[in-house]
Amino acid sequence: MEFTQVRSFVGSFLVASTTLLYGSPAAAQDSGWSFYGSFYIYGADTETTIGPLESELSFSDALNNLDLAFMGTAEARHGRWSLIADYMRTDLTFEGDTPGPVFSGAETSLKTQFFSGYAAYTVYQDQALGVDLGGGFRWFDTSSTIILVGGPTSAPSSKSSDDWIDPLIAARIWYQINDRWSVIALADYGGFRSDRETAQFVAKAGYAIAPKWNLRAGYRYIMVDKGEGDSKFKLSQSGPVLGVTYSF
Repeated sequence: MEFTQVRSFVGSFLVASTTLLYGSPAAAQDSGWSFYGSFYIYGADTETTIGPLESELSFSDALNNLDLAFMGTAEARHGRWSLIADYMRTDLTFEGDTPGPVFSGAETSLKTQFFSGYAAYTVYQDQALGVDLGGGFRWFDTSSTIILVGGPTSAPSSKSSDDWIDPLIAARIWYQINDRWSVIALADYGGFRSDRETAQFVAKAGYAIAPKWNLRAGYRYIMVDKGEGDSKFKLSQSGPVLGVTYSF
């Protein structure tokens, strides 16, 4: 599948999910569908490897170097089946330290997009506990540059600009503690190639502040790894998430 076809498919999936999410509540009730929309603040620490060069950025530093950030999830559920769309974009420009005495620092420009789509089926459910298994894909787009500065020679640099798509397998567990409190955890893994790997883990606690509104807080880790040697690109982000979910 060519990347133009991948972008078209990702776009169609996102448009379909958004249409489902913002359809009329009456139609949702009549059809038996339930819909959920979530928006989050992600306090991530970021580690990047481009070829032989590495860079790290804490969340506190990211706030001072953030150009753009967005994170949202849409879900449509019918019976035991769920369709889930998750999108995240981050644009950063920052400076950091480098190991060793030769160079004084590294200037990094990093633009990333994740889009994950899943179809899941509830394999176990009782009054409080549910277990979902499923699969899907993750599309990743990156444009990044690392330049070493402050050294005695001309500054070496490493650049990466690429996008690709990986298949995923996923599992999700959710538990309703009482009328207001709930917890949910999702893990996925994909790539399935010697030079390609991606993984994610998300765990959140939710508190119902109104019949259709939930505050959610927890932890998220996401990683992509592609290529080897000078063509290697690896990105990992981890940290707390805080957001709100609307359901109908």
